[in-house]
Amino acid sequence: MPQPHITASTDPAINSYTVDTAKAFVLAFHQAIDAGVTKAVNITYGEPAAGGPDPLLELTLTGNAPINLLTVPPGQEVTVGDFTVAVTRNPPDNGNVLVNCRITNQTLGSLGSPWTLRGSRPAPDRWVVRFSDASAKLDYAICDPRAVVQDPGTALEQDHVTLGADDARGPAPEPTVLGTLPDGAFAPRYLWHQDAGIAILPMDETTDEPTLDVELPGVYATIDAPLTVTSFFGTDGFLTNVSETKHLTISHRPQDIVLVLDRSGSMGNEDKWTNAVIATRSLVHLIADARAGVNDQDRIGIVTFTDPGTWHALPFSDEVETVLPLTPLEDARVAINTLDLGQPADSTNIGDGIVTALDLLAGAGPIADRRFTMVVMTDGIQNSGHYYIGDALPDGAPQDTVEALTDVTGDRLLILAAARKYVIGLGSTIDIDVLQKLTDTGFKHVVNPAELPGVFTDMLHFSQEVNRPVPSATAPGTIPTEPDRVYVTTTDADRIVLSVISPPTAGTIALDLWDGTRFTPPTPVPAPNISVTDQALSAGAPNKLPEGEVVWRVSLLNNTTKEPEPLSPDQVLLYEDLHLKADLSLDRQTYLTGDDMVLTVRIRHDSTPVLGAVVRAELDAPAAGLGEEMAAAAPSLATSVVNPSGKDVPPPAEQRIIDVMRHNGWSQWPRHRAPGLFADGTDALHDPDGNGNYTNTFRRVFKAGSYSWKVFVDGQDPDGNTFSRQLAVTTVAGVKVDARTTKVVTQRIPNHPSGLRATRIIITPQDVRHERLGPGHDDVVVFALKDGTYEHIANHQPAPVFTDGTYQRVILYKSNQHPVVTVLAADTLLKPIDANR
Repeated sequence: MPQPHITASTDPAINSYTVDTAKAFVLAFHQAIDAGVTKAVNITYGEPAAGGPDPLLELTLTGNAPINLLTVPPGQEVTVGDFTVAVTRNPPDNGNVLVNCRITNQTLGSLGSPWTLRGSRPAPDRWVVRFSDASAKLDYAICDPRAVVQDPGTALEQDHVTLGADDARGPAPEPTVLGTLPDGAFAPRYLWHQDAGIAILPMDETTDEPTLDVELPGVYATIDAPLTVTSFFGTDGFLTNVSETKHLTISHRPQDIVLVLDRSGSMGNEDKWTNAVIATRSLVHLIADARAGVNDQDRIGIVTFTDPGTWHALPFSDEVETVLPLTPLEDARVAINTLDLGQPADSTNIGDGIVTALDLLAGAGPIADRRFTMVVMTDGIQNSGHYYIGDALPDGAPQDTVEALTDVTGDRLLILAAARKYVIGLGSTIDIDVLQKLTDTGFKHVVNPAELPGVFTDMLHFSQEVNRPVPSATAPGTIPTEPDRVYVTTTDADRIVLSVISPPTAGTIALDLWDGTRFTPPTPVPAPNISVTDQALSAGAPNKLPEGEVVWRVSLLNNTTKEPEPLSPDQVLLYEDLHLKADLSLDRQTYLTGDDMVLTVRIRHDSTPVLGAVVRAELDAPAAGLGEEMAAAAPSLATSVVNPSGKDVPPPAEQRIIDVMRHNGWSQWPRHRAPGLFADGTDALHDPDGNGNYTNTFRRVFKAGSYSWKVFVDGQDPDGNTFSRQLAVTTVAGVKVDARTTKVVTQRIPNHPSGLRATRIIITPQDVRHERLGPGHDDVVVFALKDGTYEHIANHQPAPVFTDGTYQRVILYKSNQHPVVTVLAADTLLKPIDANR
């Protein structure tokens, strides 16, 4: 398709500019006109169709109101500033109209007056602007932007792709801009759009560059995504252009999923293991039902890990087990019902469990285009095994014996990089640093393990492209509510999958839909898949569900009387495949105290932004800062014995957390759940730009720890169907050390045994609100010394470690030395410390 462009005459005797294939243009020039002199500018454009509107043709002298040239009466003049303007429109000739505009200077003389000419019409046209002589000097000329989507070709589901468009300013042979534009004016922008019948995020987004990074969704069949880009110059919509459609083909691929379960002794606390087993069975059921009939090569496997020893050389412990090899979906959903996943046992070797999962995936055949998902459930306190997580050697791990997970090679490394890793941290004493290093998409912190099944809302959205409508004990609208039932509304679902956390002894689940007058089972009636902890079923594809809004009733029927037994919304996990997609994101992966935290929920129905939704947030935040509490309690702590058997003994940092909790009488770390979360005093996210992106800012990141957001969305899709969604995300905040409030103490030590002068430097890192960094961060509090030596180095000892939130060094130096200490505390550089003052 021909694109807009501007060319200047190459004949020095002709001062003209031609705008081709453009609806609109803007041309700015300076015109030197002496007193009483008239200069002309001629504009030629295509004859309007019969009955069609005239173009807009405006001439503006800077600082004055514009003149619509086509409304100036023949034979009359319009005064503008020190000039008059007269216009003659000639009859069409060879399909073109010529407008002659004459500018006369009425004063004693005015040179170089700045003018702007604008033209626009509904459809692209060819415009020619010609000046009567060379005294008209072009400042700039700009027309509709170039709008071309580069061919995206074929990609696989969940690939990261970069969509490209041509530069709006055009290539050198066919520019859309001549001259030098004013600063900040006519900046190019690009609005991306797709019509695939599925939600792709980000899409319907405006970018400043002609590229858009997109993470493709999971798909259940090969999808054709028609793409267009609308290019803009400026923000008023005067200069705009829409591209031809190009087609992105999204193909599905075989999916291999491995669940990696921590079976260490600490998982026996807080019912973590019991709930992890329930959640694992439920997750296998949900994934198998969600992917049924999509790809017959999809498989699920399960690895459990624990270790009877501590850190050691290869091989792995026999207690790292593949309890379910990669198994086809239908076989897996049956096998999981009676599969024995074991009991909590010994120490925590997370790295070994993950490498075993990598080997399970690598041994299943060529990597090719397979899609890997790894779900890790752990309390995150690594203390044994061969492979460790993170950059620093764990406490007690022999350096020449163990390996970092990032040191794996071959297929292990390829799969580690390619797999989508979803990490769930269970309980109060998770190792945040370890869990963060396992995934670049963040982890989910579950303080109350009983809430673990609900976390799969986000996990399934992450891996299977489904959303969870919010279940309710109340029927919507005028539908009568029955006791002991749960109601869920879906919108344009092709398939729904359902898991109910209830053993079969409580009854059998049943699913019905509202047909307008009563609840009836879908056709065919879905049969539940029953395990000892939960029941699951699915409805829909390949049988089409009713279009639009559907209200479902979930019941737990007594096996004898067929009457409903008690059932709560928290027990019901129902998901629909995606036509309507809500996506929750944060502006950063991690935060520091004092930072703003910006939440955004993007809502799309297929390719259309959803407007007018009500988006409400709840926050589970730390009520006590980890470092502050550990530092404050340190003097009075008595170290407890977590495991008298000596197995699964937590590392020192986690042991201190446990001791603080016991010292304060806390069964779990105190959490804060308060209303009025955001800067505007509400709990709501808003859509200020009317583009389906709902956002707000949280400005109370005051305590270090994990921040778990739960967001509820209610609204109507573009067809008027009501919907609800529940989304979740967890992030982490650390202490932002402030150089001004951090305490620095220097103490002279008289009569030091070394015979040298000695000064103790004591640093207490804290933020602007005096929240202490706390102990256990010796790797990020770095001392540098100029002149002199450290006492511990002189004595051939490791650097001292303190549990009261201070970081200390003793400096030894001679009388003729002048030692200066520089400290970098959690990326904050403190003022140099003179150790000799």
